[in-house]
Amino acid sequence: MPIGIPDVAALADLFLIFLGGESGLIGGTSAAAPTFAGFVSLLNDARLRSGLPTLGFLNPLIYKIGELAPTGFNDITNGSNPGCGTEGFNATKGWDPITGLGTPNFGKLKDIVTGKSTIKINT
Repeated sequence: MPIGIPDVAALADLFLIFLGGESGLIGGTSAAAPTFAGFVSLLNDARLRSGLPTLGFLNPLIYKIGELAPTGFNDITNGSNPGCGTEGFNATKGWDPITGLGTPNFGKLKDIVTGKSTIKINT
């Protein structure tokens, strides 16, 4: 499985924010990165409640899950990212340069990282 950017994807459009009493919509990495960080925080909380340490550096784990338990991520297979005078890339089955391994499936990931899944991955 290739390793590149991005590793995973998250919702990144039409986030309602409030700044200085005004509302607005944002999108892109500024929305997706904190969304995924929130998922990781919840996974770490589940591990701590199970008496396990936090996850630490995620990249090896993300790709191990992608290989052994791909249902931990929702594979995005439709879409493309043309722009800046290029055709961009297309979303495909498995890892792709638009959505990485896909969006997190929190329930599956929680079971995997807390040892409650039938798929055992050393975390």
